[in-house]
Amino acid sequence: MSFARFKTVFAILLLWPFRTLLRMTPDGLLFAALALMCGMLSLGSNSWSNIPLLIALVLVALWFLSLWHGSRALKAITFRRRNSEHVFSGELLTVTLQLTNTSPIPVAGLFVVEDITQETVASVASTQMRRTISTIAGHGSAFIMAIGGHETSRATYTIALRKRGLYAFAESRIETVYPLGFFRNVSARKSPGHVIVYPRLGEVNASLFEDIERSLEAMRRARPSRSEEEFRGLREYRKEDNPRWIHWRGSARAGELLVREFEEPLSKRVLLLLDTNLRGMGPRRFAAFENAISFTATAVREFARRGIEVECVALQPESHIARVTVSRARRNLDSLLELLALLRRDDSRTLDALVDAVPRRSLHGAFVIVAGLGSMRSENTLRWLRAGDNAVRILDARGEEFARVFRRIAGATAGERAADEDMLMSLGDDELESAES
Repeated sequence: MSFARFKTVFAILLLWPFRTLLRMTPDGLLFAALALMCGMLSLGSNSWSNIPLLIALVLVALWFLSLWHGSRALKAITFRRRNSEHVFSGELLTVTLQLTNTSPIPVAGLFVVEDITQETVASVASTQMRRTISTIAGHGSAFIMAIGGHETSRATYTIALRKRGLYAFAESRIETVYPLGFFRNVSARKSPGHVIVYPRLGEVNASLFEDIERSLEAMRRARPSRSEEEFRGLREYRKEDNPRWIHWRGSARAGELLVREFEEPLSKRVLLLLDTNLRGMGPRRFAAFENAISFTATAVREFARRGIEVECVALQPESHIARVTVSRARRNLDSLLELLALLRRDDSRTLDALVDAVPRRSLHGAFVIVAGLGSMRSENTLRWLRAGDNAVRILDARGEEFARVFRRIAGATAGERAADEDMLMSLGDDELESAES
C-alpha cells in the first residue's frame, strides 16, 4: 500500500467516529447512553450470569445493526424523476419521483428532498463580461412510507415557481432514519433535469383585438392591386368594394357591375416589437417590464387563436436579436414563450437599432405594436415603422392606456410581485444600478 493511500485510509478511520456522532439522532444518543450505562454496571460482576453485560451487548448489536443497515438500504435505492419541461409562472409544477428497491430487504421511512436552482446571467462590475449565477429558488420534498424488496414506489410533490426563467434540479437527497431511528442516513443523487417557467399570463381587453382586426381588414381592402394568382372569380359590386376591382368587360356582358373576387391572404399579420431598454425609466421599471413581457405572451397566444400571424422581435445583449414568428396554427408558440421566459434587458440600444434588422416587407400590410418602456423616448424617431400601408400602436407599460388594455391574472401576492422586480434587478449592470439608485 502506498503512503498516500495509507494516509487516506488513516484519515477516514480517524474521522469515522466524528461523522458517526454527527449522524446520530437524539434517540440514537439516548440508546448509546443506555448501552454505556449497562456496560458500566457490568464491570463489578465476575460471574457468567452478568445480566447488565448481556443487555449492553444486545443494545450495542442493535446500535451497529441500525448503523449498517440504514446506509446499506439507501445504496440499494435507484432514483428517477419525471416532470413537465415547462410551466407558466405562478402555476404549480408537479414532479413525480420513482424509487426502486433493488434489494430483497424492505426499506421504510424515505424522505426525498430536491433543490431547484435558477440560472441567471449577471454583469460583472467594471467589465464587459457576464457570468452565470445559480441560486436556490425552492425546495421540493416527498415522503414514501415503505418499499418492499424488488418493488417500485412513486411519490409526487408540487412547487410554485414565481419567476420566469430556466430552472434546474441541482441535487436530490434521500434521507431516512430506518430501521430503528438511531441514525440519519443521507444519500445524494444526481438526476439532471430542467424546467422553463413561462411568463405569467394575463387578460387583454377584447377591444384591442377588435381594433386590430378592423385595421387589418381595412388595409386588406385598400390594397391597390392584386396578383393574378389571388384571383378567384367575379361577383356583384358592393358599396364597400374598391372601384379598382371592377371588371368592366364582364360588367358590360352581364349588364351590372361585377368586381373581381380574390382569395383571402394566407394570414393577417401583426409585428410586435418588445422594447428591452430600461435605462433611466425609474425605480418601477422592472415590474413594468415584466408586465410588458406578460402582455406579449398573452397577446400572441390570443392572436394565434384568432388566426393572425405574429412576428415578435426584441433586442438582446451582445448585439443579439430575438425573433420568432407564430403562425395562425400556433406553430412556434412554445418557442416564443421560451424566448420570453429567458428574455433579458438591453440598455445599450433602442428600437431604432432594428431599422436594418426588420425587413421592409415585414412592415407592409401589418399592424405594428410597440410594447415596453424605453420606446416612448424615441417615439419621434420611430418613423421608419410607418410604411404607409400599415398601422402602428405604441403601448407604454407604465401608462394608463396599457392598464386599460392589459392586466395580469389576479392572485399574485405582494411577495410574488417583489420577486418579479428582484429578478431583473439581478440581471443588470452593477454600475448602472448604483448610478440610477
